Amino acid sequence: MHKAQYSHLKITNLTQHHTPMHELFAHIKTSPDQVFIGLTGGIGSGKSTVAAIIREAGYPVLSADDIGRDITHTSEAVKARIRETFGDVYAADGTLNRVKMAALIFGDTPDHERNRTLMNSIVHPAVWETVAKQAALYFSEGHRLVFNESALLFETGADRFYDKVIVVDAPEEVRVKRLSEGRNIPEDEARRRILAQIPAEEKKRRANIVIDNSTTQEAVRSATLAALQSLYHAGQ
Repeated sequence: MHKAQYSHLKITNLTQHHTPMHELFAHIKTSPDQVFIGLTGGIGSGKSTVAAIIREAGYPVLSADDIGRDITHTSEAVKARIRETFGDVYAADGTLNRVKMAALIFGDTPDHERNRTLMNSIVHPAVWETVAKQAALYFSEGHRLVFNESALLFETGADRFYDKVIVVDAPEEVRVKRLSEGRNIPEDEARRRILAQIPAEEKKRRANIVIDNSTTQEAVRSATLAALQSLYHAGQ
């Protein structure tokens, strides 16, 4: 497999008037043998573990979730719209109060679904603009495989812009335990967050590759490396 070094790319030049997604991703590749791969899975499934293995193997992995978090701190246009929509949800240092925001979009309130839809409509266009630009840069540098880790890949309809999709899976009880013990999320909130996403069975049905992340670290590593071998040769 080709192993490459790459640097973290910064979010730049975000606009308030966003280009439609199909236009953003239409011309990101420079060669027909290049493969754009989506990496997703339900919350707590272990996407980040698989993403780390892929990075260690030398492949560029973008993170839509990390980009989204950065955008809520660095994009003045996005911050202004969030304040206008949700009120005082920023701390004095300009960072988003994620506890307060989580209560608005995942809490047990009548408006949580509406609030989640509104938040996504503000953040996601800027996220996809950045993902497309950074993926295009990696492809222009000659990378055969470029990955994007995204929790809401299917929920946003972005799956149609990838050549292949990997779904990372784990049983619901395992995911709830990871969220409650690893992220200090109360069990009832963890289950609400899981229910807010497309069911795992549907994600697996729509995936090209499914990686079980409920067993041992070595098994997950072996499955991930096998998937990389398959994907690398898929474009040849």
